[in-house]
Amino acid sequence: MINCCGYKNKENSQYYCEKLNLKCNTKENIVFFYTSKGTMKIQLFAESHPVTVANFISKVKNNFYINKKFYKIINYSSNKLIHNGLNKVNDLGQRYIRDLENFDSIPLEIKLNNNDPIYETPIINPLEIKNLRHKFKKGSLSMVRISKKRSSSTEFFFTLNNFPEFDGRYSIFGKVISGSDILEKIDKNDLIKKIEFY
Repeated sequence: MINCCGYKNKENSQYYCEKLNLKCNTKENIVFFYTSKGTMKIQLFAESHPVTVANFISKVKNNFYINKKFYKIINYSSNKLIHNGLNKVNDLGQRYIRDLENFDSIPLEIKLNNNDPIYETPIINPLEIKNLRHKFKKGSLSMVRISKKRSSSTEFFFTLNNFPEFDGRYSIFGKVISGSDILEKIDKNDLIKKIEFY
């Protein structure tokens, strides 16, 4: 429960970790993305986003992202979003429909400073947005949102610049700490060759 902000948080990280059968007390917080354009070192925010990070790690360990193409690049005037992951439209021929549905979504997970994570509640109040633990910057790694309250469990994207329009509305669960120049080089259909833990 977060009284100062008016959120009731009966579903906490432990609840979702158990419900989704995830190992949320992970110590693995550095991963290397080996892409067709080069290597990026990523820090995962396991402390602030335990459910999202544990879900991502489980997908990496199950080889979901080996040889996965960056299937969508969105260019804005001041930003670029680079998408990857298991996508129903692009991957229908590669996996059974029921498999895609089983891995469809996880709760939106947002972290305010000095509070537990908030689940299934986007932050839109400007005063609360100022208090977000993570905001979109160059190299931010976030899950794609599939509804107001839910994130995709497999699809993620990188941003190339600050993107305040998205702050508080998506689960930012990591950032590029080395190799951010690779993001600028990635085009549609470049791929992730593999992801390894440090």
